[in-house]
Amino acid sequence: MTAERAANLLTIIGSAIRNDLDVRAYLGDVLRRALAGETDWSELAPHAWKAAHPESIRQYRQDERRQAADRKRTRRARRRLLKKSTRRR
Repeated sequence: MTAERAANLLTIIGSAIRNDLDVRAYLGDVLRRALAGETDWSELAPHAWKAAHPESIRQYRQDERRQAADRKRTRRARRRLLKKSTRRR
């Protein structure tokens, strides 16, 4: 496998992960359809594929991201409060 092919494959996998897709299902379907000669690339884009295959969305990934964002907001709020309380002294 050439470096360019590897980079393309990793880009496809990364796009699937960022879109909370089941990577195996997405990659298998996209490769099968591309090898069959499909040329409508917009239909194979992760966001379009996600809309057509809601059963392949990894819900727990969305929940993990939401929880991480909540923890980050909480830490920032604590730091702001700590900073304000040290200034008043």
